[in-house]
Amino acid sequence: MPLIQYPQDRADAALARLIAALQSTAWPADGAEQPFPTAPDTHATSFVLLEGGEAVCHVGVRRCAFAHKGQTYLAYGLSEVVTHPRFQNRGIASGVIREAARFIIARQPDLSLFTCAPEKVSFYTRGGWTADAGARLVGGTKRAPFRSDSLHLTTMLMLISEKAKRHAADFENTDIVLELGENQLW
Repeated sequence: MPLIQYPQDRADAALARLIAALQSTAWPADGAEQPFPTAPDTHATSFVLLEGGEAVCHVGVRRCAFAHKGQTYLAYGLSEVVTHPRFQNRGIASGVIREAARFIIARQPDLSLFTCAPEKVSFYTRGGWTADAGARLVGGTKRAPFRSDSLHLTTMLMLISEKAKRHAADFENTDIVLELGENQLW
């Protein structure tokens, strides 16, 4: 199964359609076809595993600069992680997640953070992130914030830079606000 990295600056419409079709297996559209990527302003890249002309696993990587407790940070996070139901429970997503983690670390951001369902915490912990149970990721916009706690999601965190590690306590039991666009949350 070939793994393709899909950078936003070299968009391929056919591959984008395959990714959108895969995503619809996890998040069925409400009638309108969903574009890919859904938030191009924060989309850094995607990792897509192909088999037999279809996308079977996708891990999106997003990026955003933000201010938090007097410091400015660059964050990367995972988004739109999905494996086709026929290919689940084979370790496929774990390999793609590890590739995404290597990509993120190579970019030298301050940290990586995103949210996941509580039952997925151990999966992402194996990829190098830790659960920050007291932190709440707040995406969306200033006028329309989109809170992770409203969806009962867990915030996952990987501190990468020395600055982020020095300020680790600033990420505990707090809101972490990223302006990601309307209805957007990693």
